Amino acid sequence: MFILVWGSRVRVIDLGSGDFHCPECDQSRTYSHRRVARYFTLFWIPLFPTANLGEYVECRTCGLQYTDEILSYTPPSPSERAARRARLDLDSGMPTHMVERKLIGEGLKREDAESIVAAALGDDARVCQDCGFIYRASVRSCSNCGGELEELETLP
Repeated sequence: MFILVWGSRVRVIDLGSGDFHCPECDQSRTYSHRRVARYFTLFWIPLFPTANLGEYVECRTCGLQYTDEILSYTPPSPSERAARRARLDLDSGMPTHMVERKLIGEGLKREDAESIVAAALGDDARVCQDCGFIYRASVRSCSNCGGELEELETLP
């Protein structure tokens, strides 16, 4: 009796490694570049690849997998990160002076914090007539007193 056992199986092949900026870890980490391929097997021994199923980059620290394009990812600069945080805080309804204080508390100079907040605020702003707090135009009521906001003619 002659039994021929053949089939296929998937194998993961390491293509190389190096350093990259992992978005999840938010630091420079070591990665593994891997290829997934289907192999023809005879007696459960993989003999040759029959299909390339794809490639990916895996962070060796957190284990997350990314496409190859992640190797060209450039992380945001500290000022870009500060600007993003300022925009998010302003969008959430925080007044401008509190966003500035928060940025200063994180280590920015007062002038830098003021310019980041001014850029994040843009041209459209609203002001509370009771408190004088300045908000992004999308905010409708003062977080301090609950008063309605009016359009600000000129930025101070």
